[in-house]
Amino acid sequence: MTDEAAPTLWRVRDYRVWFVGDTFTQIGVFIGTFAFTLLAFGVSKDTAVAGLVGSANALAHAISILPGGYLMDRIDRRMIMIVSGIAAFVVYGALALSILLGMLGVPLLFGFAITSGIVGGLFANVTDVILPRVVGGRLLPDASAANQARDAAIQLGASPVSGLLYGVHPSLPFILGAVARLGEAGAGVAIRTDLRPQADEDEQDNARASAGLRWLRRWPQPRFLILLVVCVNFSLATCGTAIVLSQQQIMTAPWQIGLIQTFQGVGILLGAVILMRISQSLNGGAIIRLSICVVGAAFFGAIFTQDVWLIAGLGLVASLPLIPLNAMQGAYLALLIPDSLRGRVLSIQSLIAAVAASIAPAVAGLLLKELGYGLTIALPVGLLGIVLLVAFFSPSLSGMPKKDDLDQVEPLPL
Repeated sequence: MTDEAAPTLWRVRDYRVWFVGDTFTQIGVFIGTFAFTLLAFGVSKDTAVAGLVGSANALAHAISILPGGYLMDRIDRRMIMIVSGIAAFVVYGALALSILLGMLGVPLLFGFAITSGIVGGLFANVTDVILPRVVGGRLLPDASAANQARDAAIQLGASPVSGLLYGVHPSLPFILGAVARLGEAGAGVAIRTDLRPQADEDEQDNARASAGLRWLRRWPQPRFLILLVVCVNFSLATCGTAIVLSQQQIMTAPWQIGLIQTFQGVGILLGAVILMRISQSLNGGAIIRLSICVVGAAFFGAIFTQDVWLIAGLGLVASLPLIPLNAMQGAYLALLIPDSLRGRVLSIQSLIAAVAASIAPAVAGLLLKELGYGLTIALPVGLLGIVLLVAFFSPSLSGMPKKDDLDQVEPLPL
C-alpha cells in the first residue's frame, strides 16, 4: 500500500506546488530561527537576556495565534498565504538592514522579537490548515511524513549554513531568510484548489470565534493528544535551548553548534524510514509511547556531557521518533477536525504549544545561570518521565488506529 500511495501523492499537482512553496518557507524559518538565537546572545552577552528575548518572541507569537486561526476560517486561505510570505520578508529584511547599519541594540532586538512573533502567530497554521484540502484524507499521513522528512533534510544544512553566514556577517542569514520566505506567497498564487473555508451544513454556530474551543471541550481524545505532545515539545525546547546556550558559554564555534541540529536532522530522516515500517504493525498509541521513551533516554544521557560531538549523537537518537510521533498525531487530529473549524482548533493547539514555548527559553536560560548545565537538562527529562507514565495508562492513546486505517477517520461534529 505504501508503494502505491507515494507516487500517487506526487502526482497531485497542487501538492507539488504547496511542497515547493513550503520548502522555501521552511528554509527561511530554519535559517532565521537559528541565527536569531545566536544574535540574541551576541547582542546581549547574557544567557538570561537571550532566553528572555526568545520568550518575548514566543509570547507575541502566542497572543496572535487565536486571531490568526479565526481569520483562516473566515477569509480565503490563498490570500492569507500571500500576505504571510510578504510580511515575513519585510520583517527579516528590516532586521538585516538594522544589523548592517549598526543600529541593533537590546531594545530594538526585543522589538524585532515581538514583531516577528506577531507575524508568525497570525499565519502560523495556514499551510497545515489547507493541506487536507490539497491532498485529501487518504494521502494526508504520507504528506505529513514527506513534509517532516523534507524539514529534516533542510535542517541538515540550514543550521550550519546559518552559523557560517552569521560568522561572516550577522545580517547574512536574515537576508537569505527574507528572500526564502517569499516562497509561501508564490505558492499561494499558483495553487489551483479552492482554498476558501467551507462551512458544514450540519453544524450550527460554526462561525463563532469560540467554536473551536467548544469542539475541543466536547471531545476528550483530541484534547488529550494535544496536551501530551505539548508537554513533550516543552521538554525538547527547554533541553535544546539549554544546550545551545551552554555551548555558547564554553565558546564552541557557531558552525559546530549548528552541527548539533544537523545530526538531529539525520535522526529525523532515519525516523521517516522507521515510520514506514513500524506504522504497519503498531497503532498510533504504541508509536507515541515508544517515541517518548527514546527521546527521554537520549536527553537523560545529555545530562552527563557537554562534549559537542556526544551531544550531537544524542540529538540524533532523540530525533529518531519525531516523525512517527508528529505524523501520527498530526494527521489523526487533522482528520478529526471539520474543515470549517480546522483553523480555530489548530490555532488552539498552537497557542498551548506557544505558551509552553514562550516559557521554555526563559526557563532554560535562568536555570542554566542559577543551577548549571546538568540540573537544567535533568528537570525537563523528569517531565518526560511523568508524561511517559501517563501515556502508558491513557485509554485515549489505545484508541488510535494504525496508519493504514487513517483513511477511515471521519470528522467529529461540533
